[in-house]
Amino acid sequence: MNFGEWEFTCNRPATVDAYARANQGGSDSCTCNGCRNFVAARTQVYPQEFLSLLDSLGIDSRRDGEVYLLGPAVSGRYCYGGWFHFVGSLEKTGDFPAVTMGPGFTVYLCQRSAPALKSLIDLSLVQVEFHSNEVPWVLSEPEPT
Repeated sequence: MNFGEWEFTCNRPATVDAYARANQGGSDSCTCNGCRNFVAARTQVYPQEFLSLLDSLGIDSRRDGEVYLLGPAVSGRYCYGGWFHFVGSLEKTGDFPAVTMGPGFTVYLCQRSAPALKSLIDLSLVQVEFHSNEVPWVLSEPEPT
């Protein structure tokens, strides 16, 4: 399979099974205001094209490995990054350009390097990294500065 310039294999049934055994994603298990904001805004963040990619890989879009707040962007928007994993392997990898999947939303693949959900830990994984500079602040508490 291909994504951008990456070539990979994916074991979708094994990925679906692993995500079905995950109780929650990393951002759901964190109590910091950055993660709580992301969880509350998540449906406004992921472009449909990204959701389709995750689904094709067997990834539950509500079960990220982790999400992190990078800081303010422009006009009340914030920069976030995060990742998911799927069961498979990278057959062709390199320092390829990220794939733009929506305004301010980019995605790339890499070898597993970040913590994975417990249900995925002992499997051969590929990491799906995303970055967005279009995340609104939706919590009623003060925005970070």
